[in-house]
Amino acid sequence: MPKILRNTKAILYLFAAIFIFLFHEQIMPGVAFLVGGVVLVYALEELFFLIMERKFADMAEAIIQIVLAVLLFLAHDDIIKICIIWGVWSIIREGREMTHALVHIRRHRLAVINIVESVVVTVLSAIMILNPGEHHAHTHVILLGIELLLEIAFPLLETVLDLWINRKKEKDKSLSEKEQE
Repeated sequence: MPKILRNTKAILYLFAAIFIFLFHEQIMPGVAFLVGGVVLVYALEELFFLIMERKFADMAEAIIQIVLAVLLFLAHDDIIKICIIWGVWSIIREGREMTHALVHIRRHRLAVINIVESVVVTVLSAIMILNPGEHHAHTHVILLGIELLLEIAFPLLETVLDLWINRKKEKDKSLSEKEQE
């Protein structure tokens, strides 16, 4: 992803998260549009990069997410439908995040936070599907704000961790070379 796009996305996510934290009570009547908008943005971003990379076979999940966003918009006046659709989207998304975390573990990278976040969101999403209502939707709105912040924090943390690991490897390599001399 180009740096300007990544930075713009981070700024938008930060402002959206702050907005959610400040006005979570007031946005509940329009929660379907907020969540539907987030789902649509995620899906369109994914679809855009899949098209640019010519990975047409991988586009099904993005298309399903677009359908879920449209369903959220159409269900805007029914909190039960909103909770169920939102819960399904969250479980689909967390499945991908869990896969990402497991790849990190296989590469000996930090993934505990990703796994905990995925498990918590999946459990809360299942609860929201099985017991839909405004209380669970409100809890998920707060989680959405946290998730937007984590979308910014995790890549930064991974970059810092990669730099630290690479620096440590270089240091170990140079020490090893000096010992061989």
